[in-house]
Amino acid sequence: MKAVPMQPKPSNADPLSSKAFQRLTAFKASVFDLDGTLVHSEHVWEEAKLTVLASYGITPTKAVLNAHVGRGLSDFLDEVFSRPLSSDEKTEIGNRIGARADVLLPEMRVPVKGAADLLKDLHQAGQRVAICSSSPRRHIVSAMDALGITEIIETIVSGSELPKGKPHPLPYLTTVQALDLAPQDVCAFEDSFPGAKSAHAAGLTVFAIGEGCSGSAFSFCAGAAETFSDFLLHQGSVTENSASASD
Repeated sequence: MKAVPMQPKPSNADPLSSKAFQRLTAFKASVFDLDGTLVHSEHVWEEAKLTVLASYGITPTKAVLNAHVGRGLSDFLDEVFSRPLSSDEKTEIGNRIGARADVLLPEMRVPVKGAADLLKDLHQAGQRVAICSSSPRRHIVSAMDALGITEIIETIVSGSELPKGKPHPLPYLTTVQALDLAPQDVCAFEDSFPGAKSAHAAGLTVFAIGEGCSGSAFSFCAGAAETFSDFLLHQGSVTENSASASD
């Protein structure tokens, strides 16, 4: 599947009148990932993991940390401990990592430029909006409050509350079920490969936006760009056989 670059629009073009935005409004709902999509927070989670794991004498490599971006803690903990951990062990360690993140997130997370604006614009255009994240629910709620989007988010799904997280399709299947919509009527915004795969496997139309998302690894997505402004004004790249919203 070949990604076809689109021609750039003038830099002073109105994002809300762009072809990309009009395409998005054809969907009945949009689902946003949180970490890396709405807020830059993966560096916070990395520090929380490193701090807690150091108390166990474990220092994960950067490659291992990067491989688990956008995913839950379960598989990550099994890998860094080099054995399958019990449910109780994962809960205890996960709670410690989450508690460390509680301290760091308010000070260190940064909004992704243009992400919350697009979310608000879609809501203003009449679209339903949800969040599907691997983060604990309290961190999702805290970020929503910081971004000023609490009142417009209809549904929150936390992968940490499910038996399977991203890249498994369950988080997105749970989200569309909560919205009572068919997957083809919903689009997803993701910044990570596991997250994009999760949404795609659940049958959603996926737009990958973030650093590295314009690469070939995301060619299965309906659109891809490095930033939200690139996506809206230049339309990123659109795959030749990308999915479209149903009538």
